[in-house]
This record gives sequence, C-alpha cells and structure tokens, in this order.
Amino acid sequence: MDIVMKNAPHALPERFVWHRTHEGCELRLDDVAIAEVRPLNAGLVLRVLVEAGDIAPFEMAVRCEERAIGWATQWARQRAGMLCRHVDRQRTAAAAAQAREADAPSLALAV
Repeated sequence: MDIVMKNAPHALPERFVWHRTHEGCELRLDDVAIAEVRPLNAGLVLRVLVEAGDIAPFEMAVRCEERAIGWATQWARQRAGMLCRHVDRQRTAAAAAQAREADAPSLALAV
C-alpha cells in the first residue's frame, strides 16, 4: 500500500513513492528501495540504502514514523536528480549485462 503525503512541502518528486510493508515503510524510486523506516527494539530506525557518489548508506534512530518519513522525503527531494541518475545507470548496466549474457555462446561439456 502506498502512503499518501499530507503536506505539500513533503511532496515527493515523480518516480518516488512511500510504500508500506509489513516490516515498516520504504521510500522507492521506481522499483528500487532507497530508504526504509523499521522498528528496532523499542523505537524506530531510518536507513538510507543508497551508495552512490557522495552518498553512503547510513542509519539513524528516529522518534516517530511521521518525522522519519518527512526527513527522508526532504533528503530525497534535495538529491532527486542524482538519485534518478544513479537508478537509471544501475538499470542500464543490468540490461547491458543481460544482453551480454544472452549473446554469450553456450558451453556444452562432452562426457
């Protein structure tokens, strides 16, 4: 189930969506999870899952889900262009690898 943002200042750019899972919430860019909010012990943790350029995966404890979603939404809005390029490059690289795999000759072993 997708989460609808209430306030315009927290609106997500195109291609980004918050999705509720049974473990918590995920911020997705197309079909790629870039951040998540999950329960941890008695609290919540926000994890950024992207490793690209100056962005390294990190996590931080948060007080409530709403604030975590707001913080991650603003973080994603500020980096939307870079995140979109990163995901597009990953997708292109994966497609190229599949094409190379499909073009590779099959090896058969004679017994």
